[in-house]
Amino acid sequence: MDQQRARWRAVVERRPGMGDGALVAALRCEDEGALREFFLRFRPDLRAAAGRLGVDPGERDALVDDCLADVAVHFITSGAPAPHSLAAYLARSLRNRVLNDRRACARAERRRREEPMHADEPLAAGSSQHSASASSGPSDGPTLAPALQRLAIALEAPLTDEERLLVVWMSRLVPHAEIAAWLGITRKAAAKRIERLRERLQLAAFAYLEHVESDERRELLIFLDRASLSPKPAERLAALRRVGEAP
Repeated sequence: MDQQRARWRAVVERRPGMGDGALVAALRCEDEGALREFFLRFRPDLRAAAGRLGVDPGERDALVDDCLADVAVHFITSGAPAPHSLAAYLARSLRNRVLNDRRACARAERRRREEPMHADEPLAAGSSQHSASASSGPSDGPTLAPALQRLAIALEAPLTDEERLLVVWMSRLVPHAEIAAWLGITRKAAAKRIERLRERLQLAAFAYLEHVESDERRELLIFLDRASLSPKPAERLAALRRVGEAP
């Protein structure tokens, strides 16, 4: 009995130092301590990520716990190999959950607005204004101008899930060291990946300008002129200025 207790204590002490693969293997052995370690290890960062995604403070704990529980059950029941970085995998799972919830709410709101009103239900004063504000969904800041909204949609469309997650982190000014930890890479590698994505998005923005009307193009150029551009996009902007200043 004493030997069993000693072995159990040794396993407990090793759990915090387990790598992702070892932790998933322990989960599949129905190790309750491993499940506890899984929650303790990833819950704080996921809760912070939920905040950066605009989740209300009162909803973050339940959302994060549901995400962790679903991922744990997936690994236990599916036999899928452990991802290279559990942190990055969980971050994507959380982001997808948040986006899916928002899409479902938006669809429900559209259905509600499209339902015909009964003749004996007069339109209450201000109800149309309430409907418009509800349809816009939660907002983390000022609403973008229509031209900028169209640009954002065009730039987001070709991105992978991980790149979209990077864009969210970049927009929230998450430190490179934290992003590196979540992706399971070095800080230098994370900085390079972020800079490459930033430059690619800026070049894509200038390519987008070639297909918009002149008034919208001028509005977007003013916006890009205020941005901190990478070298190649900065050269592209300088060339556009020279063309615009030519007689």
